[in-house]
Amino acid sequence: MRALRHACILLTLALAIGGCVKFKQVWTVNPDGSGKVTQTFGFSERALQEAPKDPFDNLDNPEELIDSEDEGFVAFTRPQIRTEGGYKYATFTAYFENINNVTLSGDAGNGEMEATHYQLKDGTFTVSDGMLGQIITTIDNDAQYRDPTYRPVFLDMMEGMEFGESYDLPGKITDAQGYTADGDVARTTVTIKELLGDPNAKLNKLKDNKQTITFTPTGWQGGEAAWKAELAAAKAEWAAMKNNTPASAGTE
Repeated sequence: MRALRHACILLTLALAIGGCVKFKQVWTVNPDGSGKVTQTFGFSERALQEAPKDPFDNLDNPEELIDSEDEGFVAFTRPQIRTEGGYKYATFTAYFENINNVTLSGDAGNGEMEATHYQLKDGTFTVSDGMLGQIITTIDNDAQYRDPTYRPVFLDMMEGMEFGESYDLPGKITDAQGYTADGDVARTTVTIKELLGDPNAKLNKLKDNKQTITFTPTGWQGGEAAWKAELAAAKAEWAAMKNNTPASAGTE
């Protein structure tokens, strides 16, 4: 997604000059592999002032949401923009019909981040080269962030930075590598204090190039009709966006 690519550009900038970034993605995966991901990214005023490109500029243009390297998405909702607590946020949802066909590009246009792939099979959900794991590895491999002389400076510059992921799967979670399990949902949040702190078990698990979550499949549990209606509505909205793109993104 180009919007995510812009987020990665600003993440790199924030790590270099300071300024806070908040990113969260919430995945819902149905028994047949269909589902959606809702992404929210926010930037502090400092990060936006230093950015080479405003990531919120023309966000509701379909070409700004989808990227040629992305695969498997069938619809996007119009981004909702809000300002809160000194941050500017954008939230939008992408829909897919088969998670196994989804490829999420997040390389910021320079090839430094690998594409992310997903697999759902027989009660196992696997994330290969997840963005969060790549961020952890990038920081872990850079000695300057571990230097006790500079660590307090980076903590001050990037105070408030955090990244969150959650996966709502079609069955009760039985094991979640690096995540906290709560019924059908596996979730985790990583803060800048954790990223710049001493290595710990959670970060070591998350930075692996594959995260595996196992669950006990339970089927639709009566929600299939509602999901099909939601997906159809999302496709209709996406078609309308592509045919007649408004001048500015939605607000709330």
